[in-house]
Amino acid sequence: MNNNKLLKRSLISTAIFSSLFMLPTVAAADAGADENQQSLEVITVTSRKKVESILEIPMSVSAVSAAEMSNRNYLDASDIYRTLAGAAAPRGELILRGLSGGNDTTPDTTAIFTDDIPYEFTNLADIERVEILRGPQGTLYGSNAIGGTVRVITNKPRLDEFELFGTMQGSAEKDVDGYDSSMSLGINIPLVDNTLAMRVNGNITNNMGPMVNKATGVQRESKTSFLRTQLLWQPMEGTTINFAYVRDERNPQGTTLGDTSKPGGYFSLDYKDDPDAKYGYTVSHTWNECNPDWGRVRCVQGSEFITGAIDKYSVYNTFDYWEEEQTDLFSIAINVDNIADVASLSYTGSYRDYETHSLDDWSRLDASDMFKTWIINHDEYERTTHEVRLQNLDANSPLSWTVGFFYDKTEEPNTPDYQWQYLELGDKVAAAAQYWWDVDARQMGIDKFGDPAKIWNLRRYSAWEEEQALFADVSYTFQTQDLGEFEINAGVRRFDLEDYSHTETEGVWSENVTLTAGQEDGNRYKLSASWRPEKHYSVYALYSEGYRPGGNNGPLAQACVNDPKAGNRKDRYTSDAIDNYELGVKASLFDGRFSFSSAVYHIDWTDIKTDIYMDTCGFSYTANAGAAQSRGLEFESTASLTDDLSLIVNASYTKSELTEDNASIGGSKGDEMALVPKYNAYIALDQEFEFRGRPAFIRADVSAYGKYKTHFNTKDGDNVPAYQVFNLSARYEVNDNVKLSLHLNNVFNKEAIKYQSDRSRTDSTTAQKYIEFLQGRTLAVRLDYIFF
Repeated sequence: MNNNKLLKRSLISTAIFSSLFMLPTVAAADAGADENQQSLEVITVTSRKKVESILEIPMSVSAVSAAEMSNRNYLDASDIYRTLAGAAAPRGELILRGLSGGNDTTPDTTAIFTDDIPYEFTNLADIERVEILRGPQGTLYGSNAIGGTVRVITNKPRLDEFELFGTMQGSAEKDVDGYDSSMSLGINIPLVDNTLAMRVNGNITNNMGPMVNKATGVQRESKTSFLRTQLLWQPMEGTTINFAYVRDERNPQGTTLGDTSKPGGYFSLDYKDDPDAKYGYTVSHTWNECNPDWGRVRCVQGSEFITGAIDKYSVYNTFDYWEEEQTDLFSIAINVDNIADVASLSYTGSYRDYETHSLDDWSRLDASDMFKTWIINHDEYERTTHEVRLQNLDANSPLSWTVGFFYDKTEEPNTPDYQWQYLELGDKVAAAAQYWWDVDARQMGIDKFGDPAKIWNLRRYSAWEEEQALFADVSYTFQTQDLGEFEINAGVRRFDLEDYSHTETEGVWSENVTLTAGQEDGNRYKLSASWRPEKHYSVYALYSEGYRPGGNNGPLAQACVNDPKAGNRKDRYTSDAIDNYELGVKASLFDGRFSFSSAVYHIDWTDIKTDIYMDTCGFSYTANAGAAQSRGLEFESTASLTDDLSLIVNASYTKSELTEDNASIGGSKGDEMALVPKYNAYIALDQEFEFRGRPAFIRADVSAYGKYKTHFNTKDGDNVPAYQVFNLSARYEVNDNVKLSLHLNNVFNKEAIKYQSDRSRTDSTTAQKYIEFLQGRTLAVRLDYIFF
């Protein structure tokens, strides 16, 4: 405890000392400033639901422009995440400030909004700007924004300009068969002069993954596509209405994760003809030993399996995972600049229809790969959101305010085929399942479902979740003659949550009807104070709160009843809570040639919403499990070393740990949170020059992450070593309409691990030891073009 207090005091002291130390420097720099000092002011964001510069916002914010996304070859928001201080995304989902929860790789602690709609759209084709807000945003952005919020802002239709533009890219990774490709095309058409315009943009992406299933020959592949159409109408000056439609599709197949398990052998079944047996066979099993140093593929397929440099990309699964996912999103955004000379109004509403089908292979866990059994999932829902807000009209007024209302409802209809588990047909399989499970699964399928292949069903009769909230944010700026300006900012969100779920299971594993419902309400607050002694310098202190909504667990499978962790399961779990204390400093020095922002924070996290894995049956549930604390320091900077050479340095230190014992997740007080490296850093050097009279550009960058674990009750297979990766890129503007760029990632083809975790907490011979490797050396060629 003494060390914790000392660290907390040291971090706060460092922030305060840095702020006071830099003040004379800022004043001196500002005294000689000229018009070039406006460079940082150009970076405007709308994180507080109004337009302002990054310096004015009393929180830690990063913004990435469209130009930078193009120059750095960012195709997806995940490309941005690796550049951020205090960020980690081992499995693609962004984790900020160490708020990763329990053993789940998708903790949902960062909210993603696209054009003010809670929608995770991360493809960066035709995007104007991406903003990353660190820390809980519970007052303005509501639930799930406990670690931070990502705001994706798309390019809107232009009323006075015709555009036709596109991007093509191809890339190849060492030791991976096939090529990745991405193609985008967009058009902007003014329909009625200064009144009506349409913008259409689409993208098709195909990514080949390294993993190959040696049992089926299928290689990992992911296909995604979207079409976005926007119609902007300006019926009068100061009023705009934007109608939008998005069709988003995703179709992956194969596994993203390898398997490093060394089972030492495998089970096989022995059949003996038996006319008295129901299915004609008496069944027994044999354990077939193999070299304990062999991986699963070589163990099962024998010593003749060809070894080589890409053995690490080989897996053995009886089935290949696949998914077909599509979303249709309709939205409308209305902005009115002036209402009764008092306020401006903004409204954003959306409706989406979502559907997905997928296959999960359960042959390993349920049948030790001796016979085939699998699950087909089907999910669909409709989601409606509304947000309306009023803001003060006078942007120059010292009093600034925002008030609003938010509504969000997800409705999940009657879905008889939410989950079906299937069993391979045939008398041998029926006899094997009866022997291995001690239940006549085929007969049960016939009796209950009229189908011998169906052995278990999860049916959802209905479910819904609803959130309503009122929010307000008020700030006042005091101007002084000698000390600059001071701003006091306060926010509150009053939320009301309700949910309902009715499900039923039937078949081999469970016979349950689950009917749950719940309601929660509460307030979340924010309070900040900032001081801007000069135009290009600010210091702030911030207190903010956040939450993730509670919900209902599905039914407990009969196979899990005796699991040691099943006793902690409840039908309903409640919201967790975050309290964030933060000090920060931002500045633009030396005529805007050096800008930086830095923050130190302390976070208390209670009633953590955690995924609990039941090892004996392979199922999970959600529970409120314990408390944690996260503290850290973040620093981001940009420096213009010369007129043509710039340097970016981003770095962070994070200490996130449990503050009490947590038996449900196998954690003890003082254990570090999973998926959180203690440090990360990003350093980039940009050089601009001319080649044959045209602009050209070269960049070198390096990303570094400290070691971390992926699971509490940590096994050797849960530890990820520290790693660094070095990248190079070059761009050449062939003419005013064409840009050509080359990007070489992982230049030295460094072999590193991004993620690994043992599925089982025991010495199981069947469970996987999951692993994902850092992408190997990859060369990408990109062409950006403007037709008109």
